Amino acid sequence: MRQKPMNNRVLVITNKEDVTVDFVIDKLKKNSIDYYRFNTEDIGSVVSILFDGSSYFLKDKNKNIDVEIDDFDSIYFRRPKLPQPMNNLTPGEQYFYSTEITTFLEGLYRSLAEKYWLNSVFDIRMLENKPYQISLAKGLGLNVPELCISNDFDRCRKFVSERGQCIFKPLKVGLIQEQGDKGKVLYTTKVDDKYMDNIETHGAMPVYLQEQINKNYDIRVTVIGKNVFSAKIISQDDEVSKVDWRKSETMLSHERLDLPADIREKCLSMCDKFNLDFAAIDFVLDNNGRFWFLEINPNGQWAWIESLLEYPVSDEIARLLASGGMKC
Repeated sequence: MRQKPMNNRVLVITNKEDVTVDFVIDKLKKNSIDYYRFNTEDIGSVVSILFDGSSYFLKDKNKNIDVEIDDFDSIYFRRPKLPQPMNNLTPGEQYFYSTEITTFLEGLYRSLAEKYWLNSVFDIRMLENKPYQISLAKGLGLNVPELCISNDFDRCRKFVSERGQCIFKPLKVGLIQEQGDKGKVLYTTKVDDKYMDNIETHGAMPVYLQEQINKNYDIRVTVIGKNVFSAKIISQDDEVSKVDWRKSETMLSHERLDLPADIREKCLSMCDKFNLDFAAIDFVLDNNGRFWFLEINPNGQWAWIESLLEYPVSDEIARLLASGGMKC
């Protein structure tokens, strides 16, 4: 089979604070791959967009270049952000402002639907739904902790009472953004009596409860094309990181891990089913040696894994983008 030339033009869609994407851009530069980084929060200040009825064009004032969107062959969709609304707008006007920009970008994305994406924004949106992920994981035969997602709080209390040790998890993104730069993160949290006493204050909002697994360690699996890079995260040596390893204020120990063949194949099957060439998949290993699926993130972070364990994650991402998805 003839190999596809490694000369695809790459459009990187992200934001200025995305340092993870810098790893990939360094590899694109090293291999002389033509790319353009589109930081979407620059719309209006640095970048203007034109749609002429057929194609989308960007004008980059800082680089003094015009960019025709249809000229790109591969799209690396990372973490776009919207520009901040003007301060003199009312809340209703700010909503209108953001909606108009979002709709304009949506059209740009759809114009690229036939290009190679890592990953397509539309596939990402489909798989970001955790109940949907869980149904898929069960269908593939993965172990999934017992759970209850409901705004029927009597059912929630009954679930906790029957299971004993349980945890609360955000249903989608555990970030609460306040005005300005203020915000807070909702981590996975052990459910205690105080939490159950106050559970009805959540009103109509569904609560995601899950049986707590007594784990030996956490596992992060990074899938890129047909390559699977697995990391053992030593999370149980510190009380802070036992329930949610992300809460640790220091970098936890990581080790390379060889996944059992059946778990590896199920991870690849999950990605194949939803046309994902990248995924970050979280498991835990319990004290009896059983793997438990927690969630899949079709646009997760990975740079720290590459830095700690020297996995060639950015090399594989750059290679896929440059080859238009040629897997090996």
